[in-house]
Amino acid sequence: MKPIALCIVGCGAVVADLHMPVVEVLCKKRAVTVVALVDNQKERAGRFLKKFPGATVFEKLDEALRAQPVGLTFIASPPGLHAEHALTALAAGSHVLVEKPMVTRSADARRLAEATKAAGRVTAVGLPRRYYPHVAEVSDLISRGEFGSDVTFRYREGGTFGWPVASDAVFKREKSGGGVLMDKGVHALDVLEQLFGNVSVLRCRDDALQGGVECGALLDLQYPGARGQLHLSWDQPLNNGIWISGSKGEAFLGLEVIHTYQWREPGGKWTVRAARKAWPKSLQANGPLKTPSDYYQCIALQWWGALRAIVLGESPAVDAARAGQVIQAIEAAYAQSESLSLPWLTPDEQKNMIPLHWRAAA
Repeated sequence: MKPIALCIVGCGAVVADLHMPVVEVLCKKRAVTVVALVDNQKERAGRFLKKFPGATVFEKLDEALRAQPVGLTFIASPPGLHAEHALTALAAGSHVLVEKPMVTRSADARRLAEATKAAGRVTAVGLPRRYYPHVAEVSDLISRGEFGSDVTFRYREGGTFGWPVASDAVFKREKSGGGVLMDKGVHALDVLEQLFGNVSVLRCRDDALQGGVECGALLDLQYPGARGQLHLSWDQPLNNGIWISGSKGEAFLGLEVIHTYQWREPGGKWTVRAARKAWPKSLQANGPLKTPSDYYQCIALQWWGALRAIVLGESPAVDAARAGQVIQAIEAAYAQSESLSLPWLTPDEQKNMIPLHWRAAA
């Protein structure tokens, strides 16, 4: 098979560096060949030339797409540019792998899903937690009714923000679409969609003030057959993990150890179960399978999944329509957001903060 010509957009982004070891392996296996590197600051794209000496550096995506045929465009630019870049790539006949969040508005999600269908191309979305084996196996348990009735959940994910950002885009609502909910929340809501189905947002509270983005968010959520709460934080460590409880059993899924989960029946002891879900790690129809044990292996499987969708016609783990459901849920949450109660504030301080909440000025 001839390698797929790959264009990388947003080479200055830290997330691009995260993916480069995987791309290098894909090049060695002749699954892809990097032909174009795009960034509005050419020197940032140029630093990848040592890794991919056959590539050409461009400042704009449309220039790269006009210069040579591109089979796949990987989009790692700031989220506010994802829709523009993805639509440009599709219009040029390229398949797309776009980093999360796919877009920042549900209207753009619909446009992208429609453009993908019209172009007859693949749009895969970078949500590697779809390849967490413990999530996949617990999803099977839920679908088989192993938890029984009255299923509830708590999903907590938080810590001090430490991502080595390349720009201030993540802290600008107009560029990123939001704060922790558009960052960690995209992953979390996609995992919950994998577990329970389509969501209804019952309530949202966050701590964003006028002109800023939220560092903390608390959502009450309803799914078919399950209800629960999602708690996210950029500035406070939380007791991270996913707790799921029903009349017949309960489970705990950690966010770091992804190949095991804990299970117990009512009144019983916790036991550790190995998760053995596996996914293809080649472009062979019946090729070898991999059970990932960490996040980086899931990123690699995400790439193989996108390439298999292009070459073999399989469905990507997350396509434009599915990713759009998460963006729609976040949009619904923001539309009804209230001021988050902060226990370290006095009652008067909390009262004074309410009119400063970002939604108060919307």
